[in-house]
Amino acid sequence: MKIRTRLVGLLGTLLLLGILIGLPTLLLALGANPIPRSLPTLEQIRSAFTTPDDGTLALGAIKVIAWAAWIILTGSILLEIGARIRGLRAPRVPGLSLPQGAAKQLVAAALLLFVISPAISPAATASAAPAPPATAAAATDPTQAAPTAADPNSAQATAPGPRTYTVQRGDTLSRIAQQELGDAARWHELATLNPHVGDHPDLIYAGTVLALPGQPATAHTYVVKAGDTLSKIAQRELGDPDKYPLIFEASRHTLQPGGVHLVDPDAIDVGQTLTIPDTATVPESAGPGATPPLAAPPPRPDPATPTTPRPAPRPEHDPTVPPPSVPSGAGQSTPRATDVADSSGQASPAPWLLAGLVGAGALLAGSMLILLRRRRRAQFRNRRPGRTLAAPPPLLGPVEKTIITVGAQTAPTVEHLDDILRRLAAATAAHAGPMPALAAVELTATHLVLHLSEPAQLAAPWEGSPEGFHWKITPDTPADQVGPHIPDQPAPYPLLVTIGLGDHDQVWLLNIENLNVTITGDPTYGQDFARYLAAEVACNPWSAGVEVACLGVGTELTALNPDRIRAYDPTTDGTDPVGQFLADAVTTTDRTDELGTDVVTARATQAGADAWSARMLLIDAGIGAPALATLLELVHTHPAQTATSVVIAGERPHTPGTVLQVSAQGRVTLAEAGLDLVAVGLTSDEALGCAALLGHGETLIEVPIPADDTATDGWRAFSNEAGALRDEHTLPRHDQSAIDAGSTVTLLDEDDDTYLAAAATTVEDLQTLAPRVAQNVRHDVENADPTLDDDLAMWLHPDSALPKLRLLGPVRATTRGKPLTKRKPYMTELLAFIALHRLGATPDEVAEAFNITKAKARDYVLTIRQWLGTNPRTGTHHLPDARLAPATSIRDVPVYQVLDLLIDADLFRRLRVRGEARGGSEGLHDLRTALSLVEGRPFDYPIEREQGGGWTWLIEGERLDEHLTVAIVDVAHLVTTHALAVGDLPTARMAAETAALAAPYEEIPRLDLAAVAAAEGHHAEATRIIRDEVCNRTDDEAAPPELPARTGQILRTHQGWTNTKAS
Repeated sequence: MKIRTRLVGLLGTLLLLGILIGLPTLLLALGANPIPRSLPTLEQIRSAFTTPDDGTLALGAIKVIAWAAWIILTGSILLEIGARIRGLRAPRVPGLSLPQGAAKQLVAAALLLFVISPAISPAATASAAPAPPATAAAATDPTQAAPTAADPNSAQATAPGPRTYTVQRGDTLSRIAQQELGDAARWHELATLNPHVGDHPDLIYAGTVLALPGQPATAHTYVVKAGDTLSKIAQRELGDPDKYPLIFEASRHTLQPGGVHLVDPDAIDVGQTLTIPDTATVPESAGPGATPPLAAPPPRPDPATPTTPRPAPRPEHDPTVPPPSVPSGAGQSTPRATDVADSSGQASPAPWLLAGLVGAGALLAGSMLILLRRRRRAQFRNRRPGRTLAAPPPLLGPVEKTIITVGAQTAPTVEHLDDILRRLAAATAAHAGPMPALAAVELTATHLVLHLSEPAQLAAPWEGSPEGFHWKITPDTPADQVGPHIPDQPAPYPLLVTIGLGDHDQVWLLNIENLNVTITGDPTYGQDFARYLAAEVACNPWSAGVEVACLGVGTELTALNPDRIRAYDPTTDGTDPVGQFLADAVTTTDRTDELGTDVVTARATQAGADAWSARMLLIDAGIGAPALATLLELVHTHPAQTATSVVIAGERPHTPGTVLQVSAQGRVTLAEAGLDLVAVGLTSDEALGCAALLGHGETLIEVPIPADDTATDGWRAFSNEAGALRDEHTLPRHDQSAIDAGSTVTLLDEDDDTYLAAAATTVEDLQTLAPRVAQNVRHDVENADPTLDDDLAMWLHPDSALPKLRLLGPVRATTRGKPLTKRKPYMTELLAFIALHRLGATPDEVAEAFNITKAKARDYVLTIRQWLGTNPRTGTHHLPDARLAPATSIRDVPVYQVLDLLIDADLFRRLRVRGEARGGSEGLHDLRTALSLVEGRPFDYPIEREQGGGWTWLIEGERLDEHLTVAIVDVAHLVTTHALAVGDLPTARMAAETAALAAPYEEIPRLDLAAVAAAEGHHAEATRIIRDEVCNRTDDEAAPPELPARTGQILRTHQGWTNTKAS
């Protein structure tokens, strides 16, 4: 840029600084402070206007004028600067055209100091000659029509050669670049092509003709029609729905009816005009989730020179690609569901996925999910009425979502593999033969393959190789053909662990029992690999009874399963786990010698009086242990006899056994087997997160059921998330003053002893579920929900005019709009997500929850809008335009909100809160009606949505699925208690069975069913329930746990239910 341009810019900058900073500084220095030290009195004001002016009043007026002028100039300058930053024309303020014009010139001049002129080579300059005026360009070809005078902005859409643009008032090069080239940052290209403005790119004048780079434009316009969205228009006009931002940007400056411009891509109206950009210049990656094109994949490397399956160093939380579908040979019960979002609409892989639990690590996620579910069931067994379980800390959200999403796909594989191997052991034991010497298991897309270290012959349906080392079955092989189901049949290979993923997605598991395993290579990846092995043994269902000792590595894992895994500190711990393992290994070896068999066969046939427990020692190579060398030698010299595995993380010279080499690229090689795999691994942070989540499942933390504190009107203002009246609206059950005054009601109005004698309840239960309620609360609750009875009648009507969403059982929706012919489970979930957000959901919230792009979110919402149809109460859509939703004015952002959708979960809670407020027979009628809405477990969604990662958004909210389960159980218990007290046994059984249907693992319904059976005279049934489903119940492989305190109290009170004393 020339020196003169720089000088002009410098002068403009100095003038701006002088006005903005120098002028107020000067006025303050002259004593013209705009803020007086004190306010004038009435006498001073009167004197100023009634006495001759000595110059004070004139100076004051000058001061006011000076400050007013500064404020106006400063405001105009700031307004102009803001407009320049945004690439818009500054709005005109009536009466301030002069200062705004001056501000515009000053800002334009000042910007010259900061404009960087691109370097232009002579060749480039020669090729960038300015285009002739538009009329001349048109005249060169008589077949081309010139643009009309009514459209001076039109570039030569059809003329060959460079395009042109005629500058309009208020234009800037950046605005022209944004409008014509799609990117404001390309203004310098315009300066390069047009040397006559290059010296002063911020001083361009109306009427100037600019040459535009690029190919001839074919931009055209489109008028919005009913049902259109930007993504639909982009799909139709540009061939890709994710290119909707290009249409939005190209149309932002297009004047719409009413004199407005587009400001929100989610808010377009019928009749608006959109500018569709040139398809030849639209970049391929234009959507919000677009990525640059990938290079062609490199050729697959030779196994001897593995390359990188994972980047190094391995990130703690790698947003890796979604896990591959589990090989069907793994016995997956159903194929992985394909998400409704296709490749163009699927957002980037979920950022919360833990890298260690995908790929080959997905099997660990399945084992963890099985374990987590068992612990959650045990927790709910101990829940008391009116309480719920504390959710895991939000920090563990990514861990829980990964385990649930990935584990839902692989848990069937884990259970199938466990079942097949146990049945193989049962079949072998039945024929008194030796167990196969299993070296590894391979799960492929078509088979489950056993690789043996010694040849063997297996009966059909196994198919073997000629030499007898490899045996396989297909995943659809009936399990009964493999072997019989024997209760508590020991798993034959308890130390079978995943080590990696093959290049064709086959999962490899290595049997490390009776092996010394040394993990060498990269120390970081090696530690992750060793930590993963211990985590699998801690969680796998076939590893029950295994003892894992961790020394120097894997110490973060103890909370995963304290019954199996324990960490030792050799510097402070007085115990010697290595010595103990050595002693146990010697004992096991002696036992196998006595029986003349190997440990796996002895375990399968359950030989002898003691169990054949396995053990795994995980030790860092840098830790010295006196007995370690002896233990290693014993395991190595007594194959198949010690039931012990020693895993050493790191180099340890002269260690006998198997070596697994883990590279810095995240691959593991087992040279003796010719395996080169993508290695499994669990970082320290991942291990801590998984252990914290599983550890949370071991601890019972009861909390009050939360309430929506933001709800200030309607029924929600009176209830918690389970539909119970909030504490502030209730009184103690034994408030004698309230009882004497007769101004309160309760659902259970007899004395406590009546209910304690008849039902499986406690004094605390009665106070929690049946408190006293003031009469005025009933009035307020009924007034807050005046349409409840009408909505209930509409729900029960076989031909309801309103759509219905069922969540208290199998999830499904019935609507009166355009029928869905496919993808109904997905759309039903999306409908539930929006409907359960009281104040609606924004497009961003929908896209994030379902891991799709905003373009797809808009399309799917439109599908749901059409599916729901027209609201008969208003004549508009049940799912209105996001700008028109009632919650939009509350949240101050467009939201999707469903109106007049009947949801059984809401009806249940509305009936409950009204029933508690009414009390007596009316209230109990409401509660019985609420129970009639229950059809099964709340949120019983289809298996394909669970395996497709659906419904994980419930984890991030208020755990509504758990709150509704609690609500059903508590309401059913209250109804059962009352019915037993008055002798209404059919109602008591109905309520108790409804609760057991909704919450099969809760103890409250089991005790209620026992009470009902006893009241019916079925004492044998009551005894069976108490013995098998309460006292001897266990949710894992261990012995039955201690009874919850509430259960013990009830059984002691009702020993007459059975003929034996409950233990």
